[in-house]
Amino acid sequence: MQSGKREEIIRTLSKAIERFPSETVKIGLAGVVARKDEEWLIKALSGKKIKVMSDADLALDSCFQDADGMVAILGTGSIFVARVGRKKIKLGGYGRAIGDVGSGYAIGQEAVRAYLQLLDGLASDSIFESAMKKFFRTKDDALRKVYQEQFELQHLAPTVCKCAMQGSKIAESIIDYQTTLVVQYIKALRQRVGRELPLCIIGGLVEQKTCYSMHLEAKLQEQGISLQCRGLF
Repeated sequence: MQSGKREEIIRTLSKAIERFPSETVKIGLAGVVARKDEEWLIKALSGKKIKVMSDADLALDSCFQDADGMVAILGTGSIFVARVGRKKIKLGGYGRAIGDVGSGYAIGQEAVRAYLQLLDGLASDSIFESAMKKFFRTKDDALRKVYQEQFELQHLAPTVCKCAMQGSKIAESIIDYQTTLVVQYIKALRQRVGRELPLCIIGGLVEQKTCYSMHLEAKLQEQGISLQCRGLF
């Protein structure tokens, strides 16, 4: 946990607790939950029963309580997790450097790569080029923002979805590829489980109906995979 964000996290949690009073507080953190972070949160929120877990475990609890089920979290990153009795099976969730398939960051990565190839003359797409120029005026501008200014690539995902809805072939191919990967991971998770379980897809990419969520749901239906819920968070 980044120390610079700790005070902000506590303020946000405190406001949430004030708004929704409860003796027990469950906190889900993305990635590996370090023991020192868990101890720090428990101490900072003294007087409450605190349970710190991964965001995937919190999603399972929120969607299914104690029942078996599968969850796909699709936000800035992604992870696919199932619970069968006391056993948990997790796929993906390897982080932005290695690849969180179907995530906002993965969409942004592909968008920048495609934009640079477009500027190099390997493709032509006026809709996509016009939209991306609002973020990166030139190749040098794109490289500087990505490598020196740590531009947050996940912020490009809504623009890619919008371009796809407007008929951009490049944007359509990005959405198609990433949603296909998500379906492949869900199928692999179901295969590991060995039987059908109810599925929830949650996270920023599916909170609202977009071309991403519509593409994904259509592909799941084609594979005979039904959803129990979408966009819980």
